[in-house]
Amino acid sequence: MPSPTQDTRDRVIRLEEEVKHLKRKIDDMDRKVTEMHDLLLHAKGAKWMLMILIAIGGFVAAKITPLIAHILPSK
Repeated sequence: MPSPTQDTRDRVIRLEEEVKHLKRKIDDMDRKVTEMHDLLLHAKGAKWMLMILIAIGGFVAAKITPLIAHILPSK
């Protein structure tokens, strides 16, 4: 029969292993969350750039339409 000291020692060893495993999982999750955060920050900048390009494209299309109508008159 194991002594109380031996039993406590075994339980502490098992607990230390579980803590090491949980620490590895938390580190992995932290890395993934950091990558997603960085990706979202880049997407935020891309969204603004896309909105600006669409606005410029709309402006150019609105200004070019009368010019095209003048160059290619309808029959």
